[in-house]
Amino acid sequence: MKIVDPVCGMTIEEKDVFGTSSYKGTTYFFCSDKCKEDFDKNPESIFTMKAEREKIVEEERSKTLDKMMDEVAHEIRNPLTSIGGFTRKIYERLPESDPNKNYMKIVIEDVERLENMVKQLVRLKVMGVLHTEPSNINDVIIEALKSFEREFKNNNIDIKTELVDNPPLISIDREKMTIAITNLIKNSIEAMQKPPKLLKVISKVRGGNIEIVISDTGKGIPKDKIKYIFDPFFTSKIYGPGLGLTFTQRIIQEHNGTISVESEPEKGATFTIRLPLKRSLSD
Repeated sequence: MKIVDPVCGMTIEEKDVFGTSSYKGTTYFFCSDKCKEDFDKNPESIFTMKAEREKIVEEERSKTLDKMMDEVAHEIRNPLTSIGGFTRKIYERLPESDPNKNYMKIVIEDVERLENMVKQLVRLKVMGVLHTEPSNINDVIIEALKSFEREFKNNNIDIKTELVDNPPLISIDREKMTIAITNLIKNSIEAMQKPPKLLKVISKVRGGNIEIVISDTGKGIPKDKIKYIFDPFFTSKIYGPGLGLTFTQRIIQEHNGTISVESEPEKGATFTIRLPLKRSLSD
């Protein structure tokens, strides 16, 4: 079993663990006595540094993805326009009795699907400026949950919320943040195919951040797939291809925050959003 040291970020085998420490009900493993000592001195600062490391990695991946999306959109758009245009003309000219007309319809539908993907790529690239306002993050969470009331009922999903009392107001783009949280809830609903179906949403203040934790009891994500989960059009057995999680990550990054995921196959997934309190109204 591989374990990540929360201090240095090194991945180690369970047999190579030098020591452990418990903090707030969670056990952490370390690759050296020095890492354990640093953690025991100030665990909150360790979590803050870990969040900063994750942010740097996310930003580098984001730059690479931006370049890739530009190239894909540019290379695909013009051929798609030609293919779609000529196919539609052929389709319109074919008589209804022609068996090839159905094939042309299939081509047109596939072209439209690709055209929509290109539009999403362009939209992701130019999402625009944030329109921030002082907001209570709990209100945003509740608003996102309300939009799924019918799905929760139809799919027999239980909801549990643990929202921090009187969180500090934070300056966010409320509409975009609602979209980000909604995308995570939507993925959780899709992942829970069989009982027990429990969606848990938590908000808390820790280490200079407001944290939003969304967990489910779904199929989970294989460990070798987790690092790709925010990539555009990533496809797994749990989530179909799309840009929902990519949009979510971009929105969080625009707020100088981070998003991470932990998961075990057949046990569910937990997404954690961290938004810095330096954007709070009190600052």
